Amino acid sequence: MKKINVAGMSSLIGGICLFGFHELGGFMGKSGNLNSYNKAAAADDHTTFYELLHEDNFDWIESLPWGFLREGTDYVVNMPLWLLMVIVGAFLLLVGGIFIKK
Repeated sequence: MKKINVAGMSSLIGGICLFGFHELGGFMGKSGNLNSYNKAAAADDHTTFYELLHEDNFDWIESLPWGFLREGTDYVVNMPLWLLMVIVGAFLLLVGGIFIKK
């Protein structure tokens, strides 16, 4: 297996595990009434890059020249970490599958 495929699988599995542990923790923290489990409120509790790193690390986003680039970068930085890991893992697997040399 190539290094890019290993990195892609690791990122994909890590993202799925992170999502599973977060959902399991949310499920275990709820009361016995499962009808009160609110998915919309639980979606806001996911960890993002902006929460993990100090906010001074993201000052460069404001200096980007185009508005759509600033908004896109801000969206990616505030995206749930598990979703970002799954997207990066799938992209690396796709690249590894296309450009693999046998």
